[in-house]
Order: sequence, then C-alpha cells, then structure tokens
Amino acid sequence: MKLRATIREDVQENASSIVVEFEGDKKKQHFEVKCTFNPYEVGMMKWDVWDLKIRFESEIFTEQKTGQKSYFTHLVCDSAKVFKSIH
Repeated sequence: MKLRATIREDVQENASSIVVEFEGDKKKQHFEVKCTFNPYEVGMMKWDVWDLKIRFESEIFTEQKTGQKSYFTHLVCDSAKVFKSIH
C-alpha cells in the first residue's frame, strides 16, 4: 500500500529504518519503518514528506518454557518517492 509520511527523526548514514508519522493520523503516532534500501543514501531527512510503498511482515516469537506465542508486525518500505522536501 502507498502511504504519505513525514520523517520525524534524523536519518543516520548507516540507517536501515526510519521513524515516521503517517499523514492523517489524528493521534500523531510515530512508527518505525524498516527499509529494504538505505534511507540516508536516497536523501531522506527529518521533516521531509515521502510517499512510501509499505508492506507488513509478521514475526512470531514462541516462549520456550510456556509455549505462548507473541506476534510482532513490522512495517517494511520497498520504495519511496519524495513528496515535499524543506531542504
């Protein structure tokens, strides 16, 4: 799915993820999005707005002692296009 997001934290040179706020989120939550590319190398910077192609990945962790499962959902970005840059 394609979502528009504002980068909310500085992107480091060796980054593999970004922290964003999705457009239209009334709670203004911050989400970590894993990238299949280096976000620094494509020019992602704090406060820029990007259109992100997002998919979900699920990770299941099973506690060895109890057998209880925990489910984690990861947001993964495969491609991105700058919408508005203030730099």
